[in-house]
Amino acid sequence: MESVGRDLKSIREERKIPLSEIAQSTKINIHYLHLLEDGRFGELPGGMYNRAFLRTYCECLGLNPTEYLERYEAEIVPPSERATKNKDKNASHGGISLRPHPLIAWGVMLLVSVVGLFLSRGWISSVFSPYFARSPVAAMPPVASSASQTPAPQQATEPAPDKGVAAQSPVQSEGSGAAQAAATMQPVPADQPADVKAAPPPPAPGTIRLEFHVLETCWVSVSSDGARVQKLLEPGEDQFFDAVERFYIILGNAGGVQLKINGKAAKPLGKSGEVVHMLINQQNMSELLARTTG
Repeated sequence: MESVGRDLKSIREERKIPLSEIAQSTKINIHYLHLLEDGRFGELPGGMYNRAFLRTYCECLGLNPTEYLERYEAEIVPPSERATKNKDKNASHGGISLRPHPLIAWGVMLLVSVVGLFLSRGWISSVFSPYFARSPVAAMPPVASSASQTPAPQQATEPAPDKGVAAQSPVQSEGSGAAQAAATMQPVPADQPADVKAAPPPPAPGTIRLEFHVLETCWVSVSSDGARVQKLLEPGEDQFFDAVERFYIILGNAGGVQLKINGKAAKPLGKSGEVVHMLINQQNMSELLARTTG
């Protein structure tokens, strides 16, 4: 079969139409028309431009463009690809297709997703538990109060001294001391807090101490050297923790907690209601301290 371009050239020459007239009518560069008639499609711009040139050329000659476009498509496909396409076409009609059914593919993808979620459930729980937990997992160590450490005074009952004795005897001195001890056990006024917390013991050398001063209700998670504690802190429920290497803390309300590192005030941790994750170790704790103005 003759090339589609040479066939069109023969028709044009039979009708005695100059190529320049075709170029002027179609607004196609005459160089492209020469390439089209010679069948050198690879030197044309390619793709949709080649098809547009061929369609316009056929319409200018009064021919049916569909027939010549089909011949053009058959010419530009290499023989090897053409044989492969024919083989695939015959296999699809005469043999069994190896392409899986869409429902099977979707079922396999769903099964893989479910198995992945099941295997990673522990990691998902550890990531999202701080945002939903409300009850503490482990109780924090209580801070001893000075009232609990003060022994109860012993009251001594001594016989009343004779009215005629002017000098104070040793027994009377002991009685007056007991009276003074009893006077110190009077009830605490209403405007003075009854539970006065004692200062925490000093940290061991080489450790890091975090002290939380709670202003608003705040959920905290503290991991110190691998040990993890979670608790819901209320205002006034101050806590402290010690670690040798590092801390990893999560605060559910960063604006409700003031932090001290080794007794020094730290920078504000965040706004009220903001969730903050923070790593504190020997290398970065100096950067977290608030600047002091001398």
